[in-house]
Amino acid sequence: MIGALVASVEEKTGRAPQLSTSGGTSDARFIKDHCPVIEFGLVGKTMHMSNERVALSDLEGLTEIYEAFIARWFAANA
Repeated sequence: MIGALVASVEEKTGRAPQLSTSGGTSDARFIKDHCPVIEFGLVGKTMHMSNERVALSDLEGLTEIYEAFIARWFAANA
């Protein structure tokens, strides 16, 4: 599962993602030693604020990554 997401991110962005749960708000840091975890999505200065917003281009790029990931996942698990 993680490999499929990494490959999808690299395909759509041309960059390798950083695999880490060290983010200050990451709940995954509490369970990462017990099961695989993936936290993936948009980040920004307004996250979880009443005026939360993201650039439309960021949302479109994220959608492309998710589409590639889903296609890989189902191809590998068919």
